[in-house]
Amino acid sequence: CCTVVCSVDVSVRRVGGAYGGKITRSHWIAAACGLAAHATGRPVRMHLDIDTNMKMIGKRIPYYATFTIGCTEDGILNGIEATVYNNCGWCNNDNALGMALDHIDNAYYVPNWLVTPKACKTNIAANTATRSPGTCPGIFIMEGMIDQVARTLGLDPDTVRRANLYKKDQVTPIDIPLTYCNISTLWDDLYSSAEVESRKAAAAKFNEENRWRKRGLSVVPVRFWMEWGWAVPYTVHINIYAADGTVAICHGGVEVGQGINTKVAQVAAKTLGIPLDTISVKPSNTLIGPNDITTGGSITSELCCLGTLRACNELNERISPVRAANPKATWKELVAACNDQGVNLSVENFVEEKTDYQYSYNAYGVGCTEVEIDVLTGELQILRVDILYDCGDSINPDIDVGQVEGAFTMGLGYWLTEKLIFDQDSGQLLTHNTWEYKPPASKDIPIDFRIALLRDAPNPIGILGTKGVGEPPLCLSCSALFAIKRAIENFRAEIKADTVFTLDGPATVEITQQDCLVDPSEFYF
Repeated sequence: CCTVVCSVDVSVRRVGGAYGGKITRSHWIAAACGLAAHATGRPVRMHLDIDTNMKMIGKRIPYYATFTIGCTEDGILNGIEATVYNNCGWCNNDNALGMALDHIDNAYYVPNWLVTPKACKTNIAANTATRSPGTCPGIFIMEGMIDQVARTLGLDPDTVRRANLYKKDQVTPIDIPLTYCNISTLWDDLYSSAEVESRKAAAAKFNEENRWRKRGLSVVPVRFWMEWGWAVPYTVHINIYAADGTVAICHGGVEVGQGINTKVAQVAAKTLGIPLDTISVKPSNTLIGPNDITTGGSITSELCCLGTLRACNELNERISPVRAANPKATWKELVAACNDQGVNLSVENFVEEKTDYQYSYNAYGVGCTEVEIDVLTGELQILRVDILYDCGDSINPDIDVGQVEGAFTMGLGYWLTEKLIFDQDSGQLLTHNTWEYKPPASKDIPIDFRIALLRDAPNPIGILGTKGVGEPPLCLSCSALFAIKRAIENFRAEIKADTVFTLDGPATVEITQQDCLVDPSEFYF
């Protein structure tokens, strides 16, 4: 079977359950369908049940790190030497180890680094990208190191975190200047608005009064580097219909629940000065965007909005002479007049790095999580989550707040419940359905969930002053794991056990219970 590319048509209205996992793994199913269709001369459709899908498709790449840290008695970091391993599975075609190294410093200034990456080949299915690939585990490694420093020195982890935060104009280990760094301001604002100090005191009082239930709080920052270089090109095509003045847009991104179509339509409506309900966003397809790249990296919405903005500006330039001659014309009348005068009402814009300025910026956020655990069973409740996120000038705050909520909740599964178990000899996945594998459900959502977007903070180098939001908030979800660790530490202190220990993710119910080191001899009335 040898088919030229131009004979293959791909059209995508939307994709559910995406965020990385379907970037490359959908190719296998499409290729099988294509081969079967070629052999039989008939249309072919394939659907994987959850068991087959879980066994066949790799997962988020696991990471493991060892480290040595140099610091002062006050917890100021002087240098870190680390070795970072990741489990690619049987091949490394979707390895994100480089992204982990790019973000391993997270929001902290460390003057000296030596990091050795090691990609490991094992006998499991090849792992792949998942929302915030590499960046999420890389940031967690740094948070784990900070936490270890604090507990070893007998300091409050929040104090150590705050003392080591990046300052404006400092430079990251990969030479990214932080010209617009505001992470310290975000930290202080959240600490105040979330009443962290008073809630810590309340948790301490609760812990004194309750033997078998403990509470813990943790605050975690995020610095997430966004850059265009890998992600372009994207194509945007816009048609204005002379019959009624309605507008159709087709762009190179894919709607995966991140609201890209809504944002693109909003930009077009604002730029053209027309109602939003006159705009229709069509399915993405390979006729309009034959060479467009994947939707990912939390920047596709921005880039498609940029293409839409420039395409609409070009249309406005074409329409301008007719508008000047007909100042009182309605939009519908104006479009009809343009068509009568031979104005081209179709336009295409191509967002491409070689002709567009190559830029990067950092998204910042801070999250505080409070949990309550049952020491005897390991079960927990997430009592409250506060997140302050710098989204720049949000194009659509409802969408962006929803993205923060969704990303954080998705991360809760990663850090608390979604444990994978493999057969040691065959590499076969044993937790391949929801009897054994537990993604977060409705009851896992924080009881009190408070999201705020930083006000009056336009991004100087973003599209329309905005910032990406799809992935950075997921990196804040590890605050739930550290909050559990605080609760376990409190119980361990009561029983005079070692309070310096490592809590790896996912911190499942059984791991939480076991780490409490409960002594059955204490079970008496």
